Amino acid sequence: MERTAKTYFFSFIGILLSIFIIYQILSYCNFFRNDLIIINKTVYSNLLPENDFKSPYTPKIKFADRPVTKINGVSLNILNETNITNVPMLLKAQRYYIPLKFICNKLNYTIDTSADSILLSSDDNKIELTENSYDKNSRTGTLRGNLINSNGTNYISISDIEEIFNLIAVFDFKNNNISLLPNNITTPEDSSVLYSDKIALIRFEDFTCGYSNTVDKNQTKIKCMADLLYSQGMKFHVGWIPRFVSPPDNIDNDLLKVNNITNVGFVNLLDYILNKGGEIGLHGYTHQHGNEISGSGEEMSKDVNNTIPETRAIIENGIDVASALNIPISFYESPHYRGTELQRKVIEDYFQFLYVPFDSTKKNVYSPDDYHLYVPAPLGRVHDLDTSDIINGLNKNDPDVLNSFYYHPSIEIDYINFNTIGNKLNVTFDEKSPLQQIVKTLNDDKYTTVHIGELTAK
Repeated sequence: MERTAKTYFFSFIGILLSIFIIYQILSYCNFFRNDLIIINKTVYSNLLPENDFKSPYTPKIKFADRPVTKINGVSLNILNETNITNVPMLLKAQRYYIPLKFICNKLNYTIDTSADSILLSSDDNKIELTENSYDKNSRTGTLRGNLINSNGTNYISISDIEEIFNLIAVFDFKNNNISLLPNNITTPEDSSVLYSDKIALIRFEDFTCGYSNTVDKNQTKIKCMADLLYSQGMKFHVGWIPRFVSPPDNIDNDLLKVNNITNVGFVNLLDYILNKGGEIGLHGYTHQHGNEISGSGEEMSKDVNNTIPETRAIIENGIDVASALNIPISFYESPHYRGTELQRKVIEDYFQFLYVPFDSTKKNVYSPDDYHLYVPAPLGRVHDLDTSDIINGLNKNDPDVLNSFYYHPSIEIDYINFNTIGNKLNVTFDEKSPLQQIVKTLNDDKYTTVHIGELTAK
């Protein structure tokens, strides 16, 4: 009897030890290595594609080859100093550049060029620059515009000045002026993503340099939206239409040909979004055909651009614009989701991740093969300022439905007001706005937002 009791005791201890070891192994894989990916209580580690997809397409237009020209007539406000007009300025790929030495003097940074890199120092910070990267407070990042060396002088883009010096650029198109003001947005802590049964995907839709995005104040307001998400540690996506066309208004805003401060402000906005946790993808090239207007028209369907060469031209045109402007892109979304099976197969030659229409039989992400991932938005979109479908879906957290949705940022504009009184950006952001309501729900329900590019087997 005593031996039997001891046998049971040690067997019990052995079972507990085995459970503990298995739990530790699973915890290690999931938290420290992210080998197990769990989405809505479903383990997707065997269903997701590997992360080694490479497109065979080489862009025909490269950022490095874009011309550099001198710009006149643009003034700057830097902190408390206004209407600075004597600054040499360059233009490359819809970005304005000013001398690195000039901005460092204004911000009380010294410059040391004695090593292979450039060291910028102030009382509080040290920043190390190379031609295309920066290191600040042990955080390394990629410069959006790279440094330009012209006649022995290093120039830095407005976008990169914003990022490395903690400033925000506010454009005034009418007066050809840019204000560089303090940006006090708190940087969220970096942490490994622990995939759980509560993840969400956010996408800004139909994003282009047309409609309300050509208004300087609206561009700043979208920066405020990006700041809101960034301050909450939330990742998001942008479905970008690279070329805005409106034949009835005789508008063809080709970012590779039309150089003006409006387009510079828009590319600066794209840079800002990237620096604040956004991931950008292509939403067609013009999102229209014929006499239609971008965003409302078709570009891919069974009746429009329905051959392989036509489809390839649309995709490659968009990739070329992104390459020329140095805008990294990570997914594709056919306009109005009307791409046919043939068109989707062509898209797969260039992109691993595709946003696709919601299919009630495939409510979560799914792989058509070993290399690609299709991601729907089952929670739909904000329609007529109504967030109820999205918020109800998030609250419900149906294990069979991916918590993915999209949003047209223009509907948020009326909820944001700002001024630059006191040489700082003073923002009033109505907490009743659609985005504020969604952000509150994501926080209250303890969701983790992820990028589409993270949905791969490690």
